[in-house]
Amino acid sequence: MKPLLSICCTTYNQEKYVAQTLDGFLKQKTNFSIEIIIHDDASTDKTQDIIRAYAKKDSRIKLILQTENQYSQNIKPTANFCIPMATGKYIALCEGDDYWTDDLKLQKQVDFLEANPEYVVSWTNYKIFKNNEIIENDFSYNEAEVTIDYNNLFTPYSTYTLTTVFKKEALDLELYKSLKYSKDNSLYVMLLQKGKGVFLNFFGAVYRIHEGGVYSLQSDFFKNYSSFLNLNEVIQVIPESQTKNINKIIKSLANGAAFAVLKAKYAGEKLTEVQQRFMDSHFKRAPFKTKFKYYKRIFKYKFLK
Repeated sequence: MKPLLSICCTTYNQEKYVAQTLDGFLKQKTNFSIEIIIHDDASTDKTQDIIRAYAKKDSRIKLILQTENQYSQNIKPTANFCIPMATGKYIALCEGDDYWTDDLKLQKQVDFLEANPEYVVSWTNYKIFKNNEIIENDFSYNEAEVTIDYNNLFTPYSTYTLTTVFKKEALDLELYKSLKYSKDNSLYVMLLQKGKGVFLNFFGAVYRIHEGGVYSLQSDFFKNYSSFLNLNEVIQVIPESQTKNINKIIKSLANGAAFAVLKAKYAGEKLTEVQQRFMDSHFKRAPFKTKFKYYKRIFKYKFLK
């Protein structure tokens, strides 16, 4: 039977966590069939051994095991390997260090999307695991269902990868793969061109922050700059996404990246050419209010140590 939904999971050196991730997939209670596609990006620990063992026990699990790391070559595993292999009408995303906690997560999301064809993507609430402690988000949503479009996307940032379920037909995969700076933010902007999104206000998953996290422990500059690049790129190909909200977010990301570089500079860190060039060009073009903050912080870093 052809699955209605394909789970796409990417792993890399997550031997400590991936079993919990897979258990969350296998515990899902649905009235439809699913498949589980796992792409491992040439892990050097025991991650591949663990996912092989799971695949032997459950035929729904399909493996893509790399012998050479693809991400380091700027090849995005989800776009280039997982999604092309997926046969489901819907695709759910989750990385190998996060995990699902609600056994009905997929059922609830698919039920909503099936009943509301004008919606193409859904997310749920999630908790954060950090320093052996579970922390709850507070997005200040009072409604059980919150419609997401270009006017409120990323405000607040409630659309995390680990809770995403979307209609495969809503994604222009070739365009997605062609984007130089693409990441999940790009995916959401592209999907919302085809329909509305929804945030379902129940806790469905846990986002894990740990020392081996590919993204969660990156520098403030990297987080802001990479998001600035991908959003700035995708709005050029999806012009209708250039709303006041999205443009405001891009400006905020640029400011965040530039001020992170400034802080690093006066902390004695050696700046890369990219960091120096971006900071210089950003503050040169910045409005007076931002320039004032820039010089105020220079004064603080130089004279108030």
